Amino acid sequence: MVKLIEYSDLYKEKTIERIAQFFGLHVQFLNNEFKITEENYKEAENTLENWQKDSGALYIIVYKRNSVGFLRLGYRGPSVAWLEDIYVDENFRGKGIATKSILLAEEILKQNKKYRALSIDVVPRNIDAINLYHKLGYTDLSIITIRKEFGESKRDKKIEILGKDFNY
Repeated sequence: MVKLIEYSDLYKEKTIERIAQFFGLHVQFLNNEFKITEENYKEAENTLENWQKDSGALYIIVYKRNSVGFLRLGYRGPSVAWLEDIYVDENFRGKGIATKSILLAEEILKQNKKYRALSIDVVPRNIDAINLYHKLGYTDLSIITIRKEFGESKRDKKIEILGKDFNY
């Protein structure tokens, strides 16, 4: 059984560690090695503090009475919420926990009649997440984020969108 419970400081240390691991996943998508350092941990701690100050909602994902990840919703506008971040511990992946967590988040939002959609940003190399979101019915493109690197770009894959080439 999967549940979402509102974040409390009871989960602070584990959540900081998970945020650092979440950031590490993004580094690994570009074929870079990642190891949690004191600097990564401090960045994750600052991130958690910032999340607690914003207008979003942070939930701990609980599976069989164990905290196994987090899910964060953002409220960027009057009628659309955002699944800002979701993370499930590596040893609990593949059990449908993220799927059930997203469905629970959707139910939370549907109870508040002002939200008519849930949007998700996802890095193009996170194929597992893209497949999951598509399976759950996330098929409408809303926003494409375009980025310019000021240093060396590690994005060595290309895709054509609307007749333009982009690196990812």
